[in-house]
Amino acid sequence: MVSAAGLTTILVPNDYGYVLLVALGLVPLLSFAQGTVAGQLRKAAKTPYPNHYASAQQVKESRDAYKYNCAQRAHGNLMEHMPQTIAYMLVAGLVYPRATAISGLGWVVSRALFAYGYITSEKPNGRGRYLGMPYYASSLLSGAWLLLLGES
Repeated sequence: MVSAAGLTTILVPNDYGYVLLVALGLVPLLSFAQGTVAGQLRKAAKTPYPNHYASAQQVKESRDAYKYNCAQRAHGNLMEHMPQTIAYMLVAGLVYPRATAISGLGWVVSRALFAYGYITSEKPNGRGRYLGMPYYASSLLSGAWLLLLGES
């Protein structure tokens, strides 16, 4: 619908508030939490600014430096995925608000598990991050379901 001023009106569904809560509330909150954890681990690892990561030598000598690098990488990975995820949620929520909010909540939980596993696991090469991976398979299936059948 185009108004007299040449502006377009977008009607949002009643449940769109849940999408906003997840996309503009929980996702940034997760980012803040992960950044805080990385900052605390930076201090424990004694990695000074402006160094983004602990050096390979520091990692060999200190488990704290390894954990800091894992936390920094988990946070960086979250930051790499946040913009498009938020955008997808805000757009998809216009048609599928409930499914989008639920899927977005699942994404937040999986990203928290990913970071937790990455930071705390004793598995080599950060393999603990796979703790958050099962969500991605389920999101592919639910996305296919929505495309084929529509939201119930």
